[in-house]
Amino acid sequence: MAARRPRLAPDRAMSRDGAGPRPTAEAAPQPAARHEALTTALQRLDAVLGVAIERQAGRLGTASLLDPWLGMHLDVGDVRRLLAQQEPPLAADAGIAGLLASALREIPGFAPLAQAFALEDVDLAVLLVALAPDVDLRYERIYGYLQDDLTRRRPSTDLLANLLASDAAQRLAVCARLARPAPLLREAILVAGEEARSPLAQEWRVDRIWRVWLLQGELADAFELGALASGSGTTLAELPVESATRLLLEQACELAGTLPLRLCLHGEHGAGKLEAAGAIAQRLGRELLPLDLREFASVGEVQDALQRAGRASCLFAGLLYLHGLAPLEQRDPQLVRAVVDTLDTLPCHLVLSCVRPPSPGGRVLPWLRVELTYPSAHARHALWQRAALLVGAPLADADAAALAARFSLGSTQIVQAAAEAQVLALTEHRPRITYADAAAIVRRQCGSELARLATRVAPRAGFDSLVAPAEVHAQLREICARVATRDAVATEWSEASVHARGNGITALFVGPSGTGKTLSAEALAREIGLDMFRIDLASVVSKYIGETEKNLDRLFSAAAHANAVLFFDEADALFGKRSEVKDAHDRYANIEVAYLLQKMEQFDGVAILASNLKQNIDEAFARRLTFTVNFPFPEEPERRRLWETLWPPRAARASDVDLGWFAREFRLSGGNIRNAVLTAAHLAVADGRIVTHAHLLHATRREYQKLGKNLVAAAPVRAAIVNGARP
Repeated sequence: MAARRPRLAPDRAMSRDGAGPRPTAEAAPQPAARHEALTTALQRLDAVLGVAIERQAGRLGTASLLDPWLGMHLDVGDVRRLLAQQEPPLAADAGIAGLLASALREIPGFAPLAQAFALEDVDLAVLLVALAPDVDLRYERIYGYLQDDLTRRRPSTDLLANLLASDAAQRLAVCARLARPAPLLREAILVAGEEARSPLAQEWRVDRIWRVWLLQGELADAFELGALASGSGTTLAELPVESATRLLLEQACELAGTLPLRLCLHGEHGAGKLEAAGAIAQRLGRELLPLDLREFASVGEVQDALQRAGRASCLFAGLLYLHGLAPLEQRDPQLVRAVVDTLDTLPCHLVLSCVRPPSPGGRVLPWLRVELTYPSAHARHALWQRAALLVGAPLADADAAALAARFSLGSTQIVQAAAEAQVLALTEHRPRITYADAAAIVRRQCGSELARLATRVAPRAGFDSLVAPAEVHAQLREICARVATRDAVATEWSEASVHARGNGITALFVGPSGTGKTLSAEALAREIGLDMFRIDLASVVSKYIGETEKNLDRLFSAAAHANAVLFFDEADALFGKRSEVKDAHDRYANIEVAYLLQKMEQFDGVAILASNLKQNIDEAFARRLTFTVNFPFPEEPERRRLWETLWPPRAARASDVDLGWFAREFRLSGGNIRNAVLTAAHLAVADGRIVTHAHLLHATRREYQKLGKNLVAAAPVRAAIVNGARP
């Protein structure tokens, strides 16, 4: 079981052994003062090493100073000198460690850290000796000489004991400070080199994070934590969140003065978790240090990375921001448990970003959980205006309101869309962003995840090209109005009432094949200003138990903020009626329909279901449908308009072509009429002529054959078909 993390005093964390306060690092000290303190410390070390070199020369002989093979051979004279050595170690008293330690404490901001980590004079002296080769490579050669081995360029335990101890008892004390659980190793200030043949031969170097802090005093390169998060400078007061959520975040910042901040921000991707963490870091006066957990494949890697990140956060006054937890959970739940256990031991402030809060092994986690959702339409309106000002391209208030009502976006997406829209406006030499600019960019931004599961359809048809009864046109207009006003009704009028729960719009288009259901869905999407995604049932329905539900979950998760219209063609295949349970197949089929009912009710976007047979749709969908639009078979006036509308604009007609006659004599749907017109056009091109009555009549006969019908028209019509001419 991982050790519990310590409590913090105001603005300071306690050391793990409770010996004293552990302050987080101060603001980055002045480089001049840091360099001056390091220079003084190294000058004192040079004096100590000078004495050690003279004594080493006495032990090895004066010729050793000129021996190019020093450390590579050992003769009988060297052995006799080692056996005859009676000279005491370098430290005749305990003053050397104190001398070196006092110089190191002069580094700005280091004295409180040394106190917090319970570092004694001997620890600081060891730290300075180990740090020296990272400042000047000449120390590597000096250490090789002092250790009588030119290949050993880092200080070993034996060398440190020789430099800092005056007798056997002090040697044991120095060695004890280089073993666990002494502070230098417990806090990972020193790291061991390659495995040595004995503990005394173990070489030491300063941990990378501590080395950079000691030499530079600022967090450069972030130690594999990823780039420093560069937020938009949004403050807590400016975050597009509900007032209750903002209050929770402000309280968390207040608690950070007495306890290590443990904040879990959960919500959908794009809900603004990174921006909220940046606002918290700004309030606390800290750098935001992101760590992507997806990069780690084993428990050891996760633990090592988190401990390293925790040290960096403490030293550099950072706020650790962890993200990418969901892939770990899918890959191996044991990794999530390792993350939680390790985080529980870190003394730094941290924020965990996830879609769902972790609950490894049913443990109760002492975290403050705050759920973030996409900003409301009112908040999006303000975000669009602010983003337009940020990129220096004004946006009309009416356009900002329309964009906010039409597209569900996060704050980062809005800023990105405004920046790209400005570039689009500049290419056309316009100083302002328009609704069309921003909408075009947003449609390109959204739906990339959904495109893997469905087919994107860029709407081309509009209401003006739609031939349908007036009632159908009226209902389609009502759907558009519902989309434009749903946020206002749900937030401003309904507030927290039960009416504010469901904000999605589901329409069922019912009618015979070819009556314009798909075309109407496309025209509706164009009028709303969204792309349409046609759901491929083959990619959703699976014969394996549970797979259909998983596919549906992925589909609706990807569609949640895709800002698109979902179109389920032949919906009765997926939304069929539940039946009486007679065997296991019926049971699992009913489960699929029940699950789909739940997902449809939770879906907050626009979904259109198309079916030829309304009676095959489960009755439970009737309550969940916002609109039901009936598409009747076209009568003669509608058929005449269809023949005219669907005629290719540049296709020339012969004088004997009477479209009114075709509309009157042949009862075809819009889809069949379209096919007949295209077939006639191809026949005419093949003949190298314009479209004639005979071409159109032949194409019409083919449509009847596809429908399994014969042309049983009046005698003059039959004669015309036989003769290939109009009667």
